[in-house]
Amino acid sequence: MDNLTSQPAHLRLAIAPGVSSSQLSVLLALQRAEEPEVSIAFFEVAGDELLDGLREGRYDVGLSLQGSSDPAIQTQPLWIEHMAVAMPLRFPLLDQASLTIADLQDYPIFRWRAETCSLLDHRLLSHLPADQQNLQYVTSFELMALWVSAGYGVGLSAQSRIKHAHGWGISMRALDDGPYEIVTHLHRPQGQANSVSERFERRALQIAKSVTS
Repeated sequence: MDNLTSQPAHLRLAIAPGVSSSQLSVLLALQRAEEPEVSIAFFEVAGDELLDGLREGRYDVGLSLQGSSDPAIQTQPLWIEHMAVAMPLRFPLLDQASLTIADLQDYPIFRWRAETCSLLDHRLLSHLPADQQNLQYVTSFELMALWVSAGYGVGLSAQSRIKHAHGWGISMRALDDGPYEIVTHLHRPQGQANSVSERFERRALQIAKSVTS
């Protein structure tokens, strides 16, 4: 292993909204277990601000749901989350094992913009009525879950988040006309990583591999 005493003992980690909390929690726990002497400064920022901060040297590593073609930024896909339907425990479509976007067009749909999925958003816009009155955007998954559990409509979100919200009075059904996926990416400045950043990236890839294996 590299000589840790000769390297920066800190990591400036930027995280964009929407990144899966399950895998991120495992990654951070592994980081802490293997390098407890490395302090991590967390920054929660939007995707564009995250990339700008990496270019300007304000962050060492970033995690977001958007890719990047900027040659100044090295981007590595990590884990994939599949989107699903969150429904109240009493709902007309509960007897169906899986659903399509077309099945949802007559119901209010809640969407958290941070969970970027271009195919899903394209299908929503093509299937829903022109006035879009039944598509409502919320500022967090928790707010989406609140409306759904209260019976005001359905939500579209990552499967892992909906599973964790089952105790809130929410059921889940798969979306089978996709695939509708969100991908967490790791970003860091091209050619400027210190060994702390490189080891963090290796751990992130290790977590990603365990998820897909």
